[in-house]
Amino acid sequence: MTNHEPSTPTPKGKTILIVDDDHTARYGMRRALEERYQVLEAESAAAARPVIASHRPDLLLLDIEMPEESGLDFLRELQAKGDAPAVIMITAYGSEKIAVEAMKRGAYDYLPKPFEVDELRLVVERATEHADLAEENRRLKRQLATEGQFGGLIGSARLMRELFESADRVAQADVTVLIEGESGTGKELLATEIHRRSNRGKGPFVPLNCAALPEHLIESELFGYEKGAFTGATSLKRGKFELAHRGTLFLDEIGDMSLATQAKLLRVLETRKVERLGGTASLDVDVRIISATNKDLGVEINKQTFRCSRSSSAECSRRNTGGPA
Repeated sequence: MTNHEPSTPTPKGKTILIVDDDHTARYGMRRALEERYQVLEAESAAAARPVIASHRPDLLLLDIEMPEESGLDFLRELQAKGDAPAVIMITAYGSEKIAVEAMKRGAYDYLPKPFEVDELRLVVERATEHADLAEENRRLKRQLATEGQFGGLIGSARLMRELFESADRVAQADVTVLIEGESGTGKELLATEIHRRSNRGKGPFVPLNCAALPEHLIESELFGYEKGAFTGATSLKRGKFELAHRGTLFLDEIGDMSLATQAKLLRVLETRKVERLGGTASLDVDVRIISATNKDLGVEINKQTFRCSRSSSAECSRRNTGGPA
């Protein structure tokens, strides 16, 4: 790893990390930006991780094509964590399609090589301004949470404020979430607001009540089916996983799901692929799962009626308080 500080650091300047295996490219970008920003360098994703942990840069200039680990894979890792820095992808000529895919995955913008110095400076300036606005937005949301408001949920009691703060933090991380609480306490409202505040907030929010459907219909609702898959399947049906692609799938009352369906759901969570009933092709799905239950899943696991482990979910729970969970 190469780690360059500017010759005359600007105390109030933004910190930019350039991640590119090409030394010449890093040198050119650093020279173009170091008068205004604090510029750090790393030649790989592996080298960038400790720099991000120690310096918390405001912006990454991330090359897509790197030999050991691609910039796209590293971007996916960054976006799965809360408070990720803004990212501008650096692409080779002709890689615009990949760059657009990167933007769909959370990158702010991209620059194709070769680019003009003025173009680089302009895109960086816009990205840092966007990062400032995003941080101000997060600050205001945290303030509302501490004052007792979280989307459509309102509560000023200490436990409620703690719940809102926890939910706001977990919204920023692209992880699976389990919400526990009695019926009627606002679990779907909480799930909806977590989705809205996440980096998937512009994507679909697709709910499914697992207790409201007969067991034989849940799989067709989750995974969809091909035309002719069974009697009455007169046309293709897309399942909830497909409909929630690049968004959030909310599984309400997941504790009522059968063991057989749970096993298939776990398989999808592991592979991120679904197969329609009656189909042979696997379909890639990019979906965040938020689930909810009014049951004590620890008891259900001990009874061997529930397969999922609590350790696999980020829990945002409230027990026996009478408030939303």
